Amino acid sequence: MKIRYIFSILLCLLLLSSILSAAIQDGQPQDRRRTRENMRTLWLLRMTRVLELTEEQTAKVFPIVSRIEKEKNEIYKQIGKQVRELRLILREEEPDQGDLKNKINKIKELRNLIKKKDEELEARMEENLTLIQRAKYLMFAANFYR
Repeated sequence: MKIRYIFSILLCLLLLSSILSAAIQDGQPQDRRRTRENMRTLWLLRMTRVLELTEEQTAKVFPIVSRIEKEKNEIYKQIGKQVRELRLILREEEPDQGDLKNKINKIKELRNLIKKKDEELEARMEENLTLIQRAKYLMFAANFYR
């Protein structure tokens, strides 16, 4: 009787864990998106506090940062797609050299777009910040993602 009871508990736990696992996997893309949005919000709030932005500066900077970060997220999605496709090409017995070059070039191009977006953000920040705030911004940006 005791063995049957333990077995039924283990079976219930196994079923529960499989149900939870399936639920977690279904929600992952949405959870990742929510996590990225939360990180961006946290980044903006901390930046506002660290740089001691005025209301006017905040009104100018927030839309710029939000737009650029959304654009970068779209580029990162494209990079992910290209990397997955590159991985599939590499799994082939004899990968097509032309396909490899095209994927490599596309990924490099997308990575350069990310760099340009970062440079655009830096330029817009310089337009709207004082010299002291720009120095604080450089330190903040370097430390935040570390």
